[in-house]
Amino acid sequence: MRAVWNLHLATFFFFLAYGLTVPALPLYLEAQGLSAAWIGWAVALMPLAGLALRPFGGWAADGWSRKKPSLIGLALGAVSGLFYLGPLPLVLAGRFLQGAAMALFAPSSLAITSDLVPEGAVGRVMGTRNLILGIGVMSGTALGGFLVDYFGFAAVWALLLLVQLVWIPVFYLGVPETLERPSPHPWWANFGAVLAERLILAPTLANAGFAAVFSILQTFYPLVLSTAGYRAAWVGAFLAFYSLVSVVFRLPAGYLADRYEAGYVALAGFVSSTLGLLLLWFLPLPPLAFAAGFLMGAGAGLYLPANIVAVTRAARPELRGSAFSLFTASWDLGGLLGPPLGGMAAVGLGLYGLFPLMLLGAILTVALFVWLRKGYWVGAAA
Repeated sequence: MRAVWNLHLATFFFFLAYGLTVPALPLYLEAQGLSAAWIGWAVALMPLAGLALRPFGGWAADGWSRKKPSLIGLALGAVSGLFYLGPLPLVLAGRFLQGAAMALFAPSSLAITSDLVPEGAVGRVMGTRNLILGIGVMSGTALGGFLVDYFGFAAVWALLLLVQLVWIPVFYLGVPETLERPSPHPWWANFGAVLAERLILAPTLANAGFAAVFSILQTFYPLVLSTAGYRAAWVGAFLAFYSLVSVVFRLPAGYLADRYEAGYVALAGFVSSTLGLLLLWFLPLPPLAFAAGFLMGAGAGLYLPANIVAVTRAARPELRGSAFSLFTASWDLGGLLGPPLGGMAAVGLGLYGLFPLMLLGAILTVALFVWLRKGYWVGAAA
């Protein structure tokens, strides 16, 4: 289990670095004079890179090495901090590079974890991983807003570099290589086998839908608060509170997914998140908005680990890299579609017009998830 904890800690630092950019990047881009539409496209550079490189990341984890893609991802994430320290064009390049890091680190680290964990403990361990991941994002989000207010944007980008750089030697020495037989098949054959499995497709597409919704929220809600006269620290506090609630629910969600069918746990999370978006529409400003943040955080805390457990159980061991590559690509797909669509909608509807749009996206996503899993649930009930 020591290797698993090394993986957990690497995940913490990797996603802390990501969390630092959540409140800081939209505000930095606004300070550079970019409009809402262009901010959406700039934020989407990270998921664009991740989506483009996911097939390579999945093939690398199945056909080359479980460990090396994670190491390269940590290194690229650290280097992106150097780019963020430069002028605007380099910041945009750093955003793209951070997406490339995610495409390598996320699927391979998940595959190593699933290789090391016995079947009966998958939910508990993946819940713990998501707990630590959430703490990383939450800590980075809160810290990012604080650093912007008191030390400026350069402090955010410097910390982004350091927190990933320091863990590379620990990961190299403390995590084993778990790929015993590299897959001889090309990446498209592995992805075809994964796509044919509805129990993988359902959580993947549902993750993409909610990732799109929450990427709109993360990109434009800071601008809503800024327009209403709130400081950056309020932005960080709201997003950190949402992340904190999510973190609290992740470990229980893992235990529930071990005991019950993971799809039901995920569905409960989707419903809670949707209700939170409805409440945020009517109560968009702090402190009342924190009630909506609680429902959204609880929902994310339930569905994120439950979906990972569902993919782990549905994927054959030799295809885990490709399965997790496809699954984690759902975050990139949602993050790629959400901010540009949100930016265009904000131009036409205004920032407050985004709230009903996000709610509609959540409702459609829940309907798709239920439809894809309907046959399995009916069969299990029979």
